[in-house]
Amino acid sequence: MRHKRSPRKETIYHDYIYVKELLGRRPTYHEVHLNGRETSRAYRQAFGGYFSFLYDREELSSHEAQVYKHHLAWLQKVEKESMTKSYKMVVLQYMLDKGPSQWYKSITPEEVAPYFHEFYMAKEYRKRIDFSNSNTKRLWEYDEAKVAQLIARMPMDKWMDNDKDLLLFKDGEFFINFKIANEDEEILHEMTQQICEYRLNFYFERKGYKR
Repeated sequence: MRHKRSPRKETIYHDYIYVKELLGRRPTYHEVHLNGRETSRAYRQAFGGYFSFLYDREELSSHEAQVYKHHLAWLQKVEKESMTKSYKMVVLQYMLDKGPSQWYKSITPEEVAPYFHEFYMAKEYRKRIDFSNSNTKRLWEYDEAKVAQLIARMPMDKWMDNDKDLLLFKDGEFFINFKIANEDEEILHEMTQQICEYRLNFYFERKGYKR
């Protein structure tokens, strides 16, 4: 058998099927979290993450499965990256908003600064949770240089950590440090987008924000 059966894994799988039938299609990571009876953490605990679950249960297409296996280290990093604040995922979301063929190309803190600042100013709960300490309160009035300094010092530098094979922040530029085949761009972008969306929403939910 390809995967070992266990009561816990079977319970998670049946919950996934419930959400899939509810929506009439394969749910996104965040949709499983919103609509499932099992907690989304269960997918990470039992399978290592949502796309690891989908791969294990043969819910990915053959091309998706190939992309998943080839870029597992990256997907696992996004899935399991430590988050004391939401900053890393906001930077990643900015990158993803550029689209499948552009998201992995280099960006600068100055380039991200307007998006980053607007993200926190747009919603009171975001500002309250992650942009209200003594340092960031001073940035409520937009100052591009200081916001860029914050981005360089925290999410970009912290994203890199010991994973220089995956991400680099060098000479003021932050970029994905691995190759993505043209035919794999859309799939990897979608997988990364789903994990990023889930983690951003779950982060604020865990911090007390409820829809």
